[in-house]
Amino acid sequence: MIKHFAKNFIAGMIAMLPIVSTFIAMAFIERSLSLSGIADLEFYFPGLGIIIAVVTLYLIGLLATSFLGKLVWNSIDFLFERIPAIGQIYKAIKEILGYDTGDETVFKAVVLYKDTASDSEEIGLVTKEYQDDDGCRMSFVYVPNSPTPTSGRLVIIKSDKLKEIDMTPNEAFKMILAVGKVDMKMTSK
Repeated sequence: MIKHFAKNFIAGMIAMLPIVSTFIAMAFIERSLSLSGIADLEFYFPGLGIIIAVVTLYLIGLLATSFLGKLVWNSIDFLFERIPAIGQIYKAIKEILGYDTGDETVFKAVVLYKDTASDSEEIGLVTKEYQDDDGCRMSFVYVPNSPTPTSGRLVIIKSDKLKEIDMTPNEAFKMILAVGKVDMKMTSK
């Protein structure tokens, strides 16, 4: 009887988690915006903060995807990267999220890493490669946890034991955050 109750109670909690989390997030946005002074407006009604947040994000997305908007966004990006201290944080966040490309990016490639203990493959991100004393190519691979990719582990493994896949770091993070529920092709390079 207690087992039956506990099992169904936990199943109910898990089923309600996305719904409750959504309402908590919406309440947080509404409360934050209403505390900013929006609640003092004559035409304020509950939910106005959420509507303002949605419209603002839509307009920023519209701006960021237009030709003129890309020029403006690139200028803002350039400016943020040049601000002392804040620029380093901004650039690190961009790199970790996979938005930066080039030689100075944190993640060089997305790979499948064979975990011999569990006989499974895990998604990893190559941060650096080097040659050891025996001449073997070695890779530093960050293996993020799902659904919180900011926690994970760093492994050093022979590069020939890795299978590079045709995926950007940004796409890999989306897959990890969505616990694999997004449609992406994981083809080898």
